[in-house]
Amino acid sequence: METRNQHRWQQFFSPRHIAVIGATTKNQWFANCLLNARQMGEGVHFYPVNPKAAEIFGIPAYPSIAALPETIDFAIIVVKAALVKDVLRQLKERSITHVLLVASGFAEVGQGGASLQCEIQEYCRAHDILLLGPNCLGFMNPSLSISIFAGASVEGIPAAGPIGVVAQSGASSEIMVTKFIKKALGISLYVTTGNEALITAEDCLEYLINDGRTKVVTAFIEGFRNIPRLMHLAREAARRRIPIVLIKVGRSGKAKQAAQSHTGAMAGNDAVLDGFFRQAGIIRVDSIEELVETASLLARCPLPAGAGLGICTLSGGLCGMYADLCTAYGIELPSLAPETTARLQELLPDFAQPDNPLDLTGAGFLHGMDEIVQTLIADPNLDIIAPLSIAPVHADDTLAHNLNTSFLAILASSPKPLVPIIFREIGDYARDYFQSRGVPYIEHPAVGFKAVAHLIQYAAFLRQAGIPD
Repeated sequence: METRNQHRWQQFFSPRHIAVIGATTKNQWFANCLLNARQMGEGVHFYPVNPKAAEIFGIPAYPSIAALPETIDFAIIVVKAALVKDVLRQLKERSITHVLLVASGFAEVGQGGASLQCEIQEYCRAHDILLLGPNCLGFMNPSLSISIFAGASVEGIPAAGPIGVVAQSGASSEIMVTKFIKKALGISLYVTTGNEALITAEDCLEYLINDGRTKVVTAFIEGFRNIPRLMHLAREAARRRIPIVLIKVGRSGKAKQAAQSHTGAMAGNDAVLDGFFRQAGIIRVDSIEELVETASLLARCPLPAGAGLGICTLSGGLCGMYADLCTAYGIELPSLAPETTARLQELLPDFAQPDNPLDLTGAGFLHGMDEIVQTLIADPNLDIIAPLSIAPVHADDTLAHNLNTSFLAILASSPKPLVPIIFREIGDYARDYFQSRGVPYIEHPAVGFKAVAHLIQYAAFLRQAGIPD
């Protein structure tokens, strides 16, 4: 994909009149597309093509591609693999050149399927057809309230926001997007690429880097097609300060085998890729949970100016656990400056011992938390502050609201990033409470501190590369 063709890609991801070739009530694909589109908005219209049905799910059906109206700007193909090339030929005759191929039975099933996929690839390239798939669930474009998605496992409706999602694995991506929804994180574009006969993950990465809406790109990758191009994209993303956070499977032999059988993609040399990712500033994570937490901080939190983290909590035991996690993830916990220690001794009970991590004690957090947070922000040794927070259960949870005011009042104006550590489980009320206030937070320390480490390391990468704010 070339940047000069960004307009065409915008058209590809914003269709309004979609033909569904092979639509039927006998499988789930058309039903899923219809349900997802209706949940997302009312701007998409479907035109099922089935010579044996007058209507499908209450929508008038067309007997052939030739009978479709002139308004069609996109097609979904759900017929058997052997019929796909002829369908593409008929679509081309109608000047329909934007296509989602849901059907499987191609490179993922062996040599015969791979040969068929090559034929389709050659035909699309020769006739200027943009094809997503095969073996692919499609995409959602929350920014325009458009869904062309055949999956059924995304729980909820993604809101528009700054996080782009690219995945070669449809089912894995549904887990990712569900977690983004539950964490109230908005999505700019969510696209699955399947076998990538034509449109590749690299194409989608380039589109997101240049779309003007995406601030963080996330990806689930089983195999790259073009490493030199990926290197170029990583440099451009860094220049724009758009972090790329990805899961790249293939560390083990079994994972490589699974990737090959799933999408027909070669997983590549993992050790070489790891080194390349570090040099390019690409953030590689090991789990979907780590990916979501890292993207959350990068989307909601300014980058720190240095590597020093300051933590405060209400338990000596938690201080020890957090210190262990930070050591494991390479996070610096600098000693507090003398003036910080002196001021904290004035604010905390006599038995409290100011340190980093800071144990406020069971009584210390009840008085003057706003001054404690301000004192930590002022410490020249600290670059990012993780203050104590309590997840409110409801609007009348006075203890939680009073405590959280200590950092909420200065969140937007703080010269240093504030990433509160949540004490107590987060329910639906608390998620809405933090989301509506734009609060980045650590919910589960094991992955949360890993995400903080990625935030710090990405900021250091940009500084070392000389990329300005």
